[in-house]
Formats: sequence, C-alpha cells, structure tokens
Amino acid sequence: MQWLFRAFLLLLGLGFMLVLLCMAALMFVFSLLRWLFTGRKPQVVLIMDSYKRWQQKAPWQARQSDSADIIDVQGRDIEPGQARLPPTDKKD
Repeated sequence: MQWLFRAFLLLLGLGFMLVLLCMAALMFVFSLLRWLFTGRKPQVVLIMDSYKRWQQKAPWQARQSDSADIIDVQGRDIEPGQARLPPTDKKD
C-alpha cells in the first residue's frame, strides 16, 4: 500500500512540474508576441542588458595601459638614525 501512495505522489509531482513547464512556455511565447507587436522588449531582456552594461563599467573590468604602471620618482637615502615620519605636534 505504501508503494501506491509513493506512486500517487510521484504522479502528482510530475503533473505539477508539467503544468509549470507549460505555463512558462506560454508566458515565453506571449512575451515574444508582445515584443513583436509592440516593439517593447521583455523585462528579462532589459534586466540582462543593464547587467551586461554594469559589468562593462565595473572597476575590476577597467584595463589600464602598460605605461600607467611605471612611476618615475627621485629616490633618496635614509640615514639609520633619521626619523622616518615627520613629528606630529599634539595640542591638548
């Protein structure tokens, strides 16, 4: 009797999944037809386009030229007893 209940639940789940798949396919077709007749892109397409634009403007995607990596400075020697930081005056 337990196998019958499991088979019933399996069929119920498969039917639910089939209904959801059919609804998604109908919504996709409706979205494409609306795009065809009105010229307005579906919301999913607009979101993906804005995400792609955001990724292209992201700071980690920015590539600098090789010449920007070279920093030319004048070096100087530091004496062993010389303070490395300028003194700070605390005014209480």
